[in-house]
Amino acid sequence: MAIRPVPQFSPEPVGLMIYQNGILVDPDNDSVTLEVVNTDNNTIIVSSGTVSTRETTGKYSYTLNSQQTSIMGNYQVTWSYSINNSPRLSTDVYQVTEQMPYWSNLTYDERQMAVVVFDRLNHSFDSTQGGPYLQDMTQSSFNGYEQVAFIMTTETIDYCNYEFQPVFVPAYEIGVGANAPWPPNWYGILASQTYAMTIKHIARQYIEQPTPEGMNAAWLNRRDYYDRWMELYKIEKEISDKQLRQMKRAYMVGSKRSMLVAGGLIPRMFINPARPHFMYASVNMGGV
Repeated sequence: MAIRPVPQFSPEPVGLMIYQNGILVDPDNDSVTLEVVNTDNNTIIVSSGTVSTRETTGKYSYTLNSQQTSIMGNYQVTWSYSINNSPRLSTDVYQVTEQMPYWSNLTYDERQMAVVVFDRLNHSFDSTQGGPYLQDMTQSSFNGYEQVAFIMTTETIDYCNYEFQPVFVPAYEIGVGANAPWPPNWYGILASQTYAMTIKHIARQYIEQPTPEGMNAAWLNRRDYYDRWMELYKIEKEISDKQLRQMKRAYMVGSKRSMLVAGGLIPRMFINPARPHFMYASVNMGGV
């Protein structure tokens, strides 16, 4: 998985979830402390012993302020706690990046979708750093999470609103200031559509790959990358469009009924994308 990005100057939470036998549990005295270090220069950002906030059973967090996220670079969080008087340590990492306006505008649940979408592409073969080849050339500042957030906020939500009947009025929006937020019950469809649109976005970037002429030097021919990505896009588009049609049918006939189409029963479908939140580092304490 890619390292979690934290936009520069933004107040962002870091967190820890403690599991035992698959169940969230609290440590001794409900106490978890942390230390944050800039691993590029070993500068201590949050001093050791800083107390975190208990949110619910087994879930602890600390919110970084704008001063603590002012320097771009790589950071490590070390969490300290004890179980049955046995000291435990857990580490997590994040990266302070340039500002990410589209990412920052997403709710935490919507960010979780963006993380899941990009992680599907994060192990592309052609990039030495992970992710599509785009970040190795002229787009050296390629930020996968910000790109996915941009696509979700613009291309994906427009497609979902206006493709197939019925057209959603008022149009759904995403982000912390959305007037008509996308229904959480249909987050799975929004994620599938964002994945397909991200693949199409990657394909677009390969349209203008040149063919060197009058050269004898070996080179990697990427001119067919557009076709490869577009073939994958067509597959994912077919899957995600089927899901979107199911959602639209539910809005046409109401959420309490089903309808017959071409002799087949199409029930209402609700998707629960239950996943651990990306901003929490998960630890498993093992057996009792």
